[in-house]
Amino acid sequence: MTIGRRSFLKLSLMAAPAILHSQEQPQGALPSLDQVTPADITPFLDALPIPGKLRPLSAGKDGLEYVVRMTEFTRRLHSQLPLTRLWGFEGSYPGPVIEARQGQAVTIRWENRLPEKHLLPVDEHIHGASPPNPHVRTVPHLHGARTLSEYDGLPEKWFPSGRSVVYRYPNQQRPAMLWYHDHALGITRLNNYAGLSGVYLLRGEEETNLDLPSGEHEIPLVLQDRSFYRNGQLRYVPTEMDGTPHADGSWGPEVFGNLPVVNGAIFPVLEVEPDTYRFRVLNAANSRFFRFFISKLQRDYPALEFTVIGGDGGLLKSPVVVPSLLLGPAERADILVEFSDMEGEEFVLANNAPAPFPGEEAGMPQIAPRIPHLMKFRVSRPSKGVPAANRFWSIPVERLDPASAGKTRDFVLTEILDENQRSLGLRINGKGYHDPVTEQPKLGSIEIWRFINTTDDTHPMHIHLVQFQIIDRTPFDLRLFLATGQLVLSETPSYPQVSESGWKDTALARPGEVLRVILRFDGYGGRYVYHCHMLEHEDNDMMRPFEVIP
Repeated sequence: MTIGRRSFLKLSLMAAPAILHSQEQPQGALPSLDQVTPADITPFLDALPIPGKLRPLSAGKDGLEYVVRMTEFTRRLHSQLPLTRLWGFEGSYPGPVIEARQGQAVTIRWENRLPEKHLLPVDEHIHGASPPNPHVRTVPHLHGARTLSEYDGLPEKWFPSGRSVVYRYPNQQRPAMLWYHDHALGITRLNNYAGLSGVYLLRGEEETNLDLPSGEHEIPLVLQDRSFYRNGQLRYVPTEMDGTPHADGSWGPEVFGNLPVVNGAIFPVLEVEPDTYRFRVLNAANSRFFRFFISKLQRDYPALEFTVIGGDGGLLKSPVVVPSLLLGPAERADILVEFSDMEGEEFVLANNAPAPFPGEEAGMPQIAPRIPHLMKFRVSRPSKGVPAANRFWSIPVERLDPASAGKTRDFVLTEILDENQRSLGLRINGKGYHDPVTEQPKLGSIEIWRFINTTDDTHPMHIHLVQFQIIDRTPFDLRLFLATGQLVLSETPSYPQVSESGWKDTALARPGEVLRVILRFDGYGGRYVYHCHMLEHEDNDMMRPFEVIP
């Protein structure tokens, strides 16, 4: 049996009683007269926006060329709310879908046309956000892409308003749903909360040959949570693990909105046909996990199963039918939903993941407001006769053999606390982003990375440049490890769910467990980063560089 880090501190008489949870401490959403609540708006009133596809500036033998501008604009996210000021790519929230073909290069000129004042308060105490660095700066990262280091979107390679960069993406990798978002050092959490993210679909013959739903029957679903002031503006309030709010402009380890936002709309509804749909699902939230399922409105259990056909790194070996699916921040899922013979029915995309995660599932109280419903599906349109998708195919997917790994590296995930047990930030192996590189894998080598989680959070760990595979997760004696540094594993590892058995670029490191992944450093030499994709953690300072040696 393992014991949580904060519970260990309490038992050791090192935790401050004033900050510990008690029966008298209120649970749930923090009250605010200025905050919009779910009771203030009518759910399932507005249509789900479908992000448009970005047209290339030119197409030639060297591939496609795009110009993508980052701007500030206003948009109504719910018909009962005022206009909201947002940041986005090409005046869109989320950004437009960029489509590419496997083996066909894409060149993008990213232009920062944002105003010189940030949309949200900036904490200048965070590494990278201190003067003389301007508050408004960006650097785009194509998440999941295998690119040269200079085009990866390294956090310190930001550029200010009025400047631009040109990045080239070779697309020499498996077809998959990637996504692009800001990655600027010290303010990634703010820039993404303001709206700077979008979907990038890499196509290939592998999926074309399977005759999967396409066109109007293939829809991206970008899942987020947000809070709003009553004047319609974004409300960004970080909190401690116990729900204690931080002052405006200061960093905190958690940010949870109280309203669901799907494709830039609050509680939207999608009118569908009684046919098969392919949904490309992305968790683009700052901190919130989504364990989603398809239910009836007044029920809290699955009413309709769906089929998972792919994840972060592309298609699975074969489809798997599941009642629900957990996605941490930055994880993606490629799913099929069959609405045949469902004419006149209504379903909701529901969510039962606690916040923070794993929350009460691991003995911690539920702090943030739950978001039980995300959107509605209404089977109301006439069928176009789309045939049911084939769910019984099998394709070859390479598996890396752990015995082939030439090196195993350990990464201890920790949180730094002050004398009142308030978070001062998070670290990997006790180091922050600014510390010298300690990992230098060789190009073409295969390694095993072990993430040893001593914190109460589940951390979605993302590694740039590479796709990897999950080997297993194993509980360890956390009390002994914290006291002596000795790592004693249990004899009962758990193996990845079938839905996460494919190639990944983000994997969940659970509290009190050792996550093992195997990776091959294909592609390019140079500097890259790995980090937790809870954006508040990434900014302070759960991110480290590594350097691939040619």
